[in-house]
Amino acid sequence: MKKILTGVRPTGSLHIGHYLAFIPELLELQKKYKVFLMIADLHSQTYPFPYQPRNLEENVYNLAAEFIALGVDPKKVLIFRQSAVPAHLSLYWILGCLASVGDLERMTQYKEMRERFKDRFTSAGLLMYPVLMAADILIYQPDLIPIGKDQSQHLEMARTLAQRFNHYFGQTFRIPNTYAPKENGQIKSLDEPLKKMAKSKLAGALFIFESEKKIEEKIKRAVTDSGSEILYEPDKKPAISNLMIIYKALTQKTFAEIEDEFRNRGYGDLKKALTREFLGFFKKARQRKESLNKVKINKILKASAKIANKEAAKTLKLVFERTGLS
Repeated sequence: MKKILTGVRPTGSLHIGHYLAFIPELLELQKKYKVFLMIADLHSQTYPFPYQPRNLEENVYNLAAEFIALGVDPKKVLIFRQSAVPAHLSLYWILGCLASVGDLERMTQYKEMRERFKDRFTSAGLLMYPVLMAADILIYQPDLIPIGKDQSQHLEMARTLAQRFNHYFGQTFRIPNTYAPKENGQIKSLDEPLKKMAKSKLAGALFIFESEKKIEEKIKRAVTDSGSEILYEPDKKPAISNLMIIYKALTQKTFAEIEDEFRNRGYGDLKKALTREFLGFFKKARQRKESLNKVKINKILKASAKIANKEAAKTLKLVFERTGLS
């Protein structure tokens, strides 16, 4: 069975943008692939800094619970903490010795983050982030890596380091292929419709497992465009078009059908309908999450980590042999 690896930083809850970007496809992939779903707690140490250890622990359990509540089957998918597999860090050092400073300083995300934190503490982990990501990928020898546009440069670095290792030490790593999830239309912030929805911007993020009251309030307060017609025109009406993208995904209606449904009706009508559809769509998932406690989640994480460690050990043993470390 072919292997797929994907990772998520435990820095907050899943919002509708996360869901539409990958969850439906993940539920299909788990039927025919061996899926490694890594909760990247080591990566979450890079920013924001300093992070709160108690929050990190809580976020790990919460994220695992949300994935399971949304339909990820722990009997088919390995859901594990990155830090529970020490082989990641061993390979991280070895690959780091094969990466040049120039390679890393050219990374777009590093340059953006360095600029963002220029007046604050900038962790060296931001520079080395792509190397750890490469280790995360290569240690499991996956066939496919689901990747978004913002991470494509990092995946290319992983492929480069794998090829460089193979060149110097002999054929060891499978060069992973990319897998691009289907585009559902990038979800924008509810309060800044020209910017991507982000879990760090709480006011504009529509979290799946928030209270009903909070969800209703956020949708009600979502910014709108001038005029009153409900039309899908991303350039002229970015705010309403964003709400329509979400509504389309939840109802499976076309934009033309949505426009017809709300013809001669106001923005408030669309918001009320969106709230109703959102809560109805995720009702069962929200109920399932309530039944998951830390004891259950911890049991799942440990069982998955045990299998992940065995998989990683095979690769690390070969790497140590090839590099003269054992």
